[in-house]
Amino acid sequence: MKLGLISDIHEDIKRLEMTISKLDSLKCDKIICLGDFVGYSVPYYAFLWSRNSSKVIQIIKNKCAATVVGNHDLYAIQKLPEHQAGFEYPKNWYSLDYQTRNELSKDKIYLYENNELSALLSKDDKYFIDKLPEFFVGDFDGVKILFSHYAYPDLVGTTTFEPKSSDDIKNHLEFMQKLGCGLGISGHDHKEGIMRFTSGGVETFPFGKVKISKETPTWFHIPGVVNGSFANGFAIFDTESFELEVIPLNSERHVLPEWRKL
Repeated sequence: MKLGLISDIHEDIKRLEMTISKLDSLKCDKIICLGDFVGYSVPYYAFLWSRNSSKVIQIIKNKCAATVVGNHDLYAIQKLPEHQAGFEYPKNWYSLDYQTRNELSKDKIYLYENNELSALLSKDDKYFIDKLPEFFVGDFDGVKILFSHYAYPDLVGTTTFEPKSSDDIKNHLEFMQKLGCGLGISGHDHKEGIMRFTSGGVETFPFGKVKISKETPTWFHIPGVVNGSFANGFAIFDTESFELEVIPLNSERHVLPEWRKL
């Protein structure tokens, strides 16, 4: 079975349509969306006039066998995550003003409204996001895979902590094994190629194919679909060959504005 994997679309309808077309031509059996399909951050993207959150959601509804929620999706409907990664959110978090939340977060939690435009969502769009799970365990040809936007205990990526070592993802590997999964796949970090985490270390690979060990619990990052300041792409996992292939979309990278660097 061939699984198409997409993540971090961020309202980029043009690149999503391109990706779906490529996945169809490659005859993928199912498509999984790993979250952050909405959320347009002004400094990082340059497709203001073509962004379309409702069309993106409609395609995901029609084409994806499963979808998990990401941090930008939750922010769009002002919903707190179930897995809060040790941060104690006040119940009235989104009723508080920005400066108060900034002081409480102490740079540990992402705040968005200083650079992100509101997602233009319908009532049905908001309902769709609200009902999405924070993780999904799929069994494909006897292969159990944990799909999430990020790493346990921060499954949706609301904190600023970025795992960089095997010690950093110990909890996630244990969470995978608790669910009977030897393989986990996420997005969130917009990696340029593939990033592989195991208990033995961390490796990065360019766009292309990586053989997966059936004996070693492994967590993978894949790139984002969105046309931003990182090389974009999507992934395919083949349950027969046990290979993960990351395919570039080759969009021209967006150059961050100078004022963002100040």
